[in-house]
Amino acid sequence: MQRPFTLWPLLFFLLFLSLGGLYGGIAMLADPTGGSLQLTDTLPLLPVSDYILPGIFLLVVMGLVPLMLTYGLLARPKWRWAERLSRWSGHHWAWTGTLGLGVTLAVWLIVEGLLIGFKWAIQYTTAVDGLLIMLFVLLPGVRKFYAEM
Repeated sequence: MQRPFTLWPLLFFLLFLSLGGLYGGIAMLADPTGGSLQLTDTLPLLPVSDYILPGIFLLVVMGLVPLMLTYGLLARPKWRWAERLSRWSGHHWAWTGTLGLGVTLAVWLIVEGLLIGFKWAIQYTTAVDGLLIMLFVLLPGVRKFYAEM
């Protein structure tokens, strides 16, 4: 079966999320005060004393995971440790993981909005990116392509 055309925008939006997650995560870990990202005024609004934990989250969940999922969606490897996701959803683990990442991104943005407000362009950009990831992963052609037979 040929890859659906709608897979390519999905991969683009995953890579876009990954670049933002890697950049933000590395910047927060390199400067846990938030100064390099001009976020020092926001820190008192958070339940953490520095940006190390948010930086790790961004680096791993929003940076590295989308890269792994992009690879999984392209190569469709059969990894035993990831097969639980396939059994649960009836789809390849990378499809299920992408759907889960979209939900995780939505929860992250909701919590972020509640804690610090929703006032920066990157928040809106990330929200649109997350919505597009959810839209494209749920399109019938993509779902069918990753359905486990």
